[in-house]
Amino acid sequence: MMKPCVIEDQKAWDESRHKTEYFVKALAGKDLVLCLVSAAEYLGLCSCTMELMIYTLPKEECEREGLEIIFDGDIWYTTVNQTINDLLEDDTIDEQVIQEALADQYYENNYANLTIKPSCQIIHWNPAEKRL
Repeated sequence: MMKPCVIEDQKAWDESRHKTEYFVKALAGKDLVLCLVSAAEYLGLCSCTMELMIYTLPKEECEREGLEIIFDGDIWYTTVNQTINDLLEDDTIDEQVIQEALADQYYENNYANLTIKPSCQIIHWNPAEKRL
């Protein structure tokens, strides 16, 4: 996984009524892609945090690496599938975000549109692992 750049924009934060508006104000017109927790928040996969941090990746790098990204007319962000796989790959992410994102997709459509990469399945679920 590519290492995201974390940006903060206090002026945009102060002028925003909610987190989604903050993302749009901070990133509109920039070739940056929301990723990880920020993409999960923007997509409604988890509860929004009260942090100014915005996780981004350069759009050019995302395209070169073949990451699934979307432009909604305001900003670029990773797809639900890409976001969840990225969250699972990053061992620094709060597991609450991962659980909320997976629960959202379960209740949305019983994981019908979700494809977890085999490498992510091994990291977080190993049936041979002994449980206490």
